[in-house]
Amino acid sequence: MLRAVGLLPALVWGVVAAFWRPRGPIFPVEALVIIAVSVAIGVVAGRVYRSRAAIFWAPVLFAAAAEITRIGFAGPTVDYPRPTYLGILALTVGRGFTALITLLPMGVGAAYGAGSRRHSRSAWRFVGRFVAGVLALVVIAIAGAVALPGRVAPITGGVSDLAYAGKLGLMIRGARPDLPVLLFVPDLPGGSELAAMRDRLGSLEQRFLVVTMDRRGGGRSFGDLDPVPTFTLDDETHNVLAAADYLRARFRQDKIYLVAHGGGTVPATLAVQEQPADFRAYVGVAQVANPAASDRGQYDDTLAWARSHRDTRLVTQLTQAGPPPYADIYGYEPLLLAEDRVYGSGNDAALAANARAPELSTLEKIHVLSGFLDSFDAFYPRTRDVDFKVQVPALSVPVYFVSGDREVPARVRDLGVWFSGLQAPHKETLTLRNAGHRSMFDQPAAFAGVLARVVAGP
Repeated sequence: MLRAVGLLPALVWGVVAAFWRPRGPIFPVEALVIIAVSVAIGVVAGRVYRSRAAIFWAPVLFAAAAEITRIGFAGPTVDYPRPTYLGILALTVGRGFTALITLLPMGVGAAYGAGSRRHSRSAWRFVGRFVAGVLALVVIAIAGAVALPGRVAPITGGVSDLAYAGKLGLMIRGARPDLPVLLFVPDLPGGSELAAMRDRLGSLEQRFLVVTMDRRGGGRSFGDLDPVPTFTLDDETHNVLAAADYLRARFRQDKIYLVAHGGGTVPATLAVQEQPADFRAYVGVAQVANPAASDRGQYDDTLAWARSHRDTRLVTQLTQAGPPPYADIYGYEPLLLAEDRVYGSGNDAALAANARAPELSTLEKIHVLSGFLDSFDAFYPRTRDVDFKVQVPALSVPVYFVSGDREVPARVRDLGVWFSGLQAPHKETLTLRNAGHRSMFDQPAAFAGVLARVVAGP
């Protein structure tokens, strides 16, 4: 019985770690601390328990304590697992990653701790030592990977920087520090577009200081995800304004250009409405005007497509869920996963591509995926009452709306309804050919031409 006391630190560490970082570490140094403490606690468990059974029981007690402590936290990576594509992804980047930096190191530590108290010379002992050694090398490799920082390619004579506005991560790139500032707000809640902005729209760095914001909860802004109850439309709007204020102060510019994409156009539009004096012009790409109405149109299109293509699984998923809006990301999952097949939107590879951005540390790459899941789940259902035709009858800056010719028709329709009555100093809609929802990245040269028109003015 006294030997079992050696397992108590694992139980306590499970409570502490889950309370401290319920969704996992935010910064690389935190991940290294978690790995080191888990190894140490494993060694203690193995030495005191004096049995290889500690290799099993220490991680099990840690996991049980952590799961109980996290009850009440919301989001796919901390909720109970679901047997769906997004559910499996959440399990992998959430609990799976946590297991790599806690359970595996603890098990390795327990193996060494137990082995130090045993003096058997049997062949199995040498096999066990070999396996423990291999796993120890795996732990060292994991620690080395999570310690790697993100890196941004320098620009001779210009600005190339990874910065923070409060807890919001920013990538700032431009050929000269005196260029006009352009702030870009990504599409998805928890979205990160560092790779796409640099790869596809790098030419804009000759004309602008291009600032790409990681939205709250994703990528370099992962640390701003909690507390979830504050993840509201007002908060996202103020995040855009906070980033704009930081940039105006840092680069001593009274006004900046604001570009937003997809879901990011909702808080961006409200930011322009709230503080128009901060902005020279606003460009909404795949502009959202009435999310609930657009989602219902997309639902109808997707159901019709599924029936015409005899995709019985998708038909079943949609009919069982019924039309949107939904309460969480799992309700939207069939629409999200089918959008590229139905419209050729180009969304499918975007998340994975941006998760490979060299500007992100290994930990931040994981946060692109886990942050999207938890941020979408927390924020997007809260946009169901947005209707810009009612809420935003006028904007006090020039506005330009850009759509791809393969955009979801319901979004274009709802934008048109709002646009027809919108009052603005100048307003314009433009369509990029051979482009989907990500039209600015599908046709970067054409989009650069749009921005040249914006700078020139009406």
